[in-house]
Amino acid sequence: MISEAALRRSCRPAVLGRAQTIVQRGGHIWQRDCRHDGPVTHLSANVDGSSGHDVSYHATISFDEVAGRVCGFSCTCPAAVRFPGPCKHSVALALDYNRGARGFAGYDALVHASTSPALSNLLDRSAQPVRTRLSSAPEERAGSVSLKLTLVHDLELFARFDLRGSRGSYVVRSISDLVSDVAEGAWHEYGKRLAFTHTVDAFDGPSRAVVRFLTRCVRNRRSFASERLYGHVYGTPSPSQVSVGREMRLSSPEADELIGLYMGREIDLDDVRMGFRGPLRVAEGNPSVSLSVESVGDGAYELVRGGDVAFFSTDEALYACQGGRLLRCDDRLAHVAPFLTGVYCSPTPRLLLSERDAPRFAATLLPALEEALPVSVAPAVERLRPAPCRLEFRLDRTRSDVTCEADAVYGEERHALLGHTLGEQLDPTRDASREADARQLVGRYFAVGRTGVATIAEKDSDALARLLFEGLGELRRMGEVLSTDAFDALVATAVPRVRVGLSVRANLIDLKVSADDLPLSELHALLGSYRAHRRLHRLRDGSFVDLAGADLSEAARLADELGLTARELSRGEVQIPSYKAFLLDAIASDEEKDASFVEYVDNFRSVDPSCYEPPACLASVLRPYQVSGYQWLSALVDMGFGGILADEMGLGKSVQLISLLLARRGRGATLVVCPASLVYNWEAEFAKFAPQLDVAVVAGSADERARIRGECGHEVLITSYDLLRRDIEGYARLDFWCEALDEAQYIKNHETLVARATKAVHARHRFALTGTPIENRLSELWSIFDYLMPGLLGSYDRFRERYEQPVLDGDEEVGACLRAATGPFVLRRLKRDVLNDLPEKLEQVVYARLAGEQRRLYQAHEQALRVSLSRQTDEAFGRGKIQVLAELMRLRQLCCDPRLLYDDYEGGSAKLATVMDLVGSVVDSSHKMLLFSQFTSHLSLIASELDARGVRYYTITGATPKHRRLELADAFNADETPVFLISLKAGGTGLNLVGASVVVHADPWWNAAAQDQATDRAHRIGQTRDVSVYKVIAKDTIEDRILALQEVKSDLAEQVIGVGGGAGLSALRKEDLIALLGE
Repeated sequence: MISEAALRRSCRPAVLGRAQTIVQRGGHIWQRDCRHDGPVTHLSANVDGSSGHDVSYHATISFDEVAGRVCGFSCTCPAAVRFPGPCKHSVALALDYNRGARGFAGYDALVHASTSPALSNLLDRSAQPVRTRLSSAPEERAGSVSLKLTLVHDLELFARFDLRGSRGSYVVRSISDLVSDVAEGAWHEYGKRLAFTHTVDAFDGPSRAVVRFLTRCVRNRRSFASERLYGHVYGTPSPSQVSVGREMRLSSPEADELIGLYMGREIDLDDVRMGFRGPLRVAEGNPSVSLSVESVGDGAYELVRGGDVAFFSTDEALYACQGGRLLRCDDRLAHVAPFLTGVYCSPTPRLLLSERDAPRFAATLLPALEEALPVSVAPAVERLRPAPCRLEFRLDRTRSDVTCEADAVYGEERHALLGHTLGEQLDPTRDASREADARQLVGRYFAVGRTGVATIAEKDSDALARLLFEGLGELRRMGEVLSTDAFDALVATAVPRVRVGLSVRANLIDLKVSADDLPLSELHALLGSYRAHRRLHRLRDGSFVDLAGADLSEAARLADELGLTARELSRGEVQIPSYKAFLLDAIASDEEKDASFVEYVDNFRSVDPSCYEPPACLASVLRPYQVSGYQWLSALVDMGFGGILADEMGLGKSVQLISLLLARRGRGATLVVCPASLVYNWEAEFAKFAPQLDVAVVAGSADERARIRGECGHEVLITSYDLLRRDIEGYARLDFWCEALDEAQYIKNHETLVARATKAVHARHRFALTGTPIENRLSELWSIFDYLMPGLLGSYDRFRERYEQPVLDGDEEVGACLRAATGPFVLRRLKRDVLNDLPEKLEQVVYARLAGEQRRLYQAHEQALRVSLSRQTDEAFGRGKIQVLAELMRLRQLCCDPRLLYDDYEGGSAKLATVMDLVGSVVDSSHKMLLFSQFTSHLSLIASELDARGVRYYTITGATPKHRRLELADAFNADETPVFLISLKAGGTGLNLVGASVVVHADPWWNAAAQDQATDRAHRIGQTRDVSVYKVIAKDTIEDRILALQEVKSDLAEQVIGVGGGAGLSALRKEDLIALLGE
């Protein structure tokens, strides 16, 4: 192979470029032959001619691949005879060989190894230049050659260069060749006084930057000469087709850059138009230039130029030639470059200005010239200066529109702006730019027609608001604004202020509202605008109120929290139920509360214990915190309020309520509603703490229940939620002094028949007992308070909008407001705070890692659900959420034991093995354990394993009768049976199982509150040992990820009332569920 550099040395540049074109076309070289003779390779082939008509030539070429030189060539084409050196066909043959030597018959790769063309060319370019010719001229030392610039100005700018060495200078005849020589590191001799190896280092410092500049310019021109079409590049960037000769035409950016490279150095300027040629030193600065406008008679004027200077410009810069310097002018002069280059430098001896054009000159050109250079003006010209433009905007208001007229005023002349039509020729003495800005500004706020009057419809409040609170300021900054009284009335000058007064009268709160300079009928709408963060509000009379400086936060908050209607606000006085006093106390300022209101709130917050001594028979039984709970219940009764006793499980909520009923004995009957599993627990509690009360359990058949309800003398009736729902018609005919709901989370869904039934019972006082008033959603709290004191938290929809969603979004201020509204009616104590003698509860997560067939089954189900969810639209997900929850249930069953899902499964269960290890540890240490599961079928599998190992156990599920549950609990606490298997739903509440000191949750799930309730069967009053709680979790499954998410979301109820809980699983979005399914 032979390099392109070697071929270039053997032929003319044009020949190499044409040869490259032949090879690029492809398919025009045929019958290729190759013969090797030592280091010399001989090629021959037929090459098609470029003229077509089946013309071809037989070409040969021989070259020494080791020495990199052409040894011989021939061709039958006419050019081979006329010109020296190889023709394009022979060179094309060598290039074709470089591209694919194996296509030549006779090629032998073993004769000698040839470097590939790409690598060969790179080596040629990177090789150190070698002096290959003898010269009589001594070589210039590195850094001694300079490039002298000659700038030619002839309509456009051109550059010529001279090479200057230590002994002489020579004209650069081809800028392209100079660039190529530098790229190749070629040796070149320019006569007897200048010869050197062309590298960048051969030039002096300033000239090196010029060489790089020229290299970039030549490459750009070669690139621009090529075209790309259908993936092929046509044309070639070689020097043969794109060549820059002695002169290079400069674009404006190139000219600016090149002149900048010579800053502080000398160049030659050849200005063909000005007839100037000579050396100039390049510098920054402005020339000495001035202008004088003088009268010459007959109303004409002459522009007299001061200073001998020539100007030329590029797109970005202005240059001046003066005093042997080429100056790059600053922006001040550059702004009038057209005048300086076209007029000031005009060869015309005298610059004359006619009387007719003088006003136009004075109005347009003269101001710009005066900003750029010294100008002296004749008095007659001074008088021609136009008057300054003064803008005037006239605003008015009619019944249908707000109008605007705009004038441009010049002294005594006035011109309407809005009647101007596009393309209309203005008097040159007028300020066209300023008038256009005025029209544009008016058009930004008004609809501009052809009548000369711009308008805004009176009913377009948004457009009027923009004008009043944005546009007016802009109009005033641009000109003078004249407005009528009718227009001025659009803006109300008073700042709205709302005052509130609170008092208590006849056990109702009086809320009085007054507003300065504002009708009360406008207040509701005004507060609506304030809540929406609007800048202004429009009153019914059409005027606007600026809300930017108004402090309406307190009034808006009161109206929000109380749900005040427009009619109530317009009356100025509203009566509010007394249970909202505590919410109002948190919102209103002290100045707005009168003495009766302050006294009412203080009386409730500071209960005098001596006023509520517990019944003597229980005084020694109740613990101090239970006495406080009794007193709190008593205070609520006296003030006519209901409340939630939300003590943690195991703190004795039932005895506190029994104390109240015993102390208020004789006031009327009480109805206690509880889960079916706790009915007889309550009966036992009454028998234990208040045997003197007549207590009846309403159970049995419908006839039996009706008989018991109809019996006289019963002071307390106990029934279940389900039986209350069935018998609600019978209960609705009765009047109770008190209705109490135990485990009140049973009415967390306000739409259920059970919740509706509890609210249908007539009772003077209502209480709710629950350790978890919020299990999953904040709306559960609303449902309980809707039972206790309907209206305290407004309607359900309003509660969701006002409280639930903002709290879920992390709005702490709304959470604080909800606490203020509900806090006085919720009493919650934790064991750790009130029971110093209660043993510690030690919680631990135990992981079971799925393996083998159980892992494969789980992963297959999880992947199928993940793919299904990913493909569902949000709408389809909403419709099919029940199916999704069912699939999640199957995943949980696979985590527990695949036999819960597949009857024929014969593999192992990691979780069962882990549970049995815990059982073994408990039995070996002579402890007792409670084992909870949500799946009774899972309990059956565990029971079978216990049977196989001979471990005794008890079981409670939903099928276990209520009486039997109590018997089993008592037996477990008394005997040595080590294990109690309990269904979470059936035995998670109401049982006292302090005989156990170990609690195992075999399949923990989303509802942590339910698990805590179950744990408290053992960790409660009467327990003497530390309680160890184990949650058995299948590692790297949905159980594991639910546990992590539970920790993030468990602070919802804590934020509101200090009760742990979380958002429900069914409330999760599709993306959340996909994330729970892992990667």
